[in-house]
Amino acid sequence: MITNTASLAAKVGAPFLAHYSASKFAVVCWTQGLARELAPKGIRVNAVCPGLVKMSMQDREIQWEAKLRGMTPEEVFQDYIDQTPLGRIKTPEDVAGVAVFLCSGAARFMMGQTLNVTGDIYTT
Repeated sequence: MITNTASLAAKVGAPFLAHYSASKFAVVCWTQGLARELAPKGIRVNAVCPGLVKMSMQDREIQWEAKLRGMTPEEVFQDYIDQTPLGRIKTPEDVAGVAVFLCSGAARFMMGQTLNVTGDIYTT
């Protein structure tokens, strides 16, 4: 089993991040192509597409976005929460749980899929 990590930006173009969205869309397309290529060998290939994940790496991104949007980092972070129907930012464990599912026997007939792990931000 192969589980790639793409991004919500692969499914919904991100303002100021067209280059990033394009690279993550390439991961989605690669996942689909590789899934078809490796299926005859019994190797399943899928991907997860998280949005903003609460971790230290995102602090830099929030600072950058705050400058672009003329907001404070706290306002940007709260904006993400406000746009997420589940009312919080996802954790690494939220994404890991979906990846574990994709690698499990419960997903034995899933191939070439990209699952959003976003709390439904931007997808409704």
